[in-house]
Amino acid sequence: MFGLYTPLLLLQAFCIYHAYKHNVEQRWYWLIIFFPGIGCLVYLYDRFYNRSSIQNISQGVKEVVNSNYRIEQLEKALRFADNISNKINLADAYVHVGRYTEAIQLYKDCLNGFMADDPTLRMKIIQASFLNQDYATAVAVGNELLNEKTFKSAESRIAYAWSLHFTGQSEAAEKVFDDMNKTFTNYRHRLEYCKFLKGLDKQDSLRELLQELLDESEHMKGPEKRLYRNVFNEIREVARTVQKP
Repeated sequence: MFGLYTPLLLLQAFCIYHAYKHNVEQRWYWLIIFFPGIGCLVYLYDRFYNRSSIQNISQGVKEVVNSNYRIEQLEKALRFADNISNKINLADAYVHVGRYTEAIQLYKDCLNGFMADDPTLRMKIIQASFLNQDYATAVAVGNELLNEKTFKSAESRIAYAWSLHFTGQSEAAEKVFDDMNKTFTNYRHRLEYCKFLKGLDKQDSLRELLQELLDESEHMKGPEKRLYRNVFNEIREVARTVQKP
């Protein structure tokens, strides 16, 4: 069934899938996509060295293979019944394996009839467009959702903020990030805000935000700590790189 997938393509698919799941910096996507051989090796070394690498990579490859199988089943389902639900399910699966252009087209195909103004679909388009480096589209669609309540704390708004930055609208991006900076919530949003401030070398604001987040982590209960463990691990990594005043 998987004879058409070469080892390199599977490895590249895994790296993109892993990068998406762990919300890594954009530079890794460029490296993996345009230099698949050396790019994948560098990415794997960076992410898995001294982190039980063999076990993690093996599990990751299994996830990619399973994803390919799932996509085949979803494609069959869409051919059997061309409806909105099947299109969205397939588009979501495409996003998870880095097939963003195909995903975006499917999402857009659903924007008609009673779904023409559906905010959830538009947020999916923002996220997929951002991952596809189509920042202009992400910004345009995000601008249409500025008054949508569900967009205020949606993770797709992070993609919107970064897209503003990458289209030369850093001041507007900072306002969006700052609006999402709500205490004791929005931890993924605020982690990205930290990365944004670090990129702009706004050390004072960055230190203040990091300290606020680390203080909040001390008040977390067990279940909440487990839920946001990966996010706060990244926050601590950022904190370790910040210059002391």
